[in-house]
Amino acid sequence: MIEGTDVGLKIEASRVHVFPEALEYARMGLIPGGAYRNREFRTKMVDIQQGISDELVITLFDPQTSGGLLIVLPCDDAERLVLQLREGGVEEAAIIGEITDAHPGTIVVEK
Repeated sequence: MIEGTDVGLKIEASRVHVFPEALEYARMGLIPGGAYRNREFRTKMVDIQQGISDELVITLFDPQTSGGLLIVLPCDDAERLVLQLREGGVEEAAIIGEITDAHPGTIVVEK
């Protein structure tokens, strides 16, 4: 999404909806091999801040969901879309981050 651009991405891990069972499975070591490959492939462009659990970090790299469910919109449009999605029954819809010029080419995952 930001590769080869002059912008970065900030993700607030606490705002990402994750099924509790997914974290439980990660704690048990039931992690798809693709999660490890995704993490290794993107490790140079992702900065995971302290205070985020290992199971949440590896879940964020899960190949079944890592990025496939993200939509990038201008802030006002994003807020409207979240409201519409929630009205339509998608209770987990949320703004989880923002595009920034503070760290070009890097995804910073904050607590």
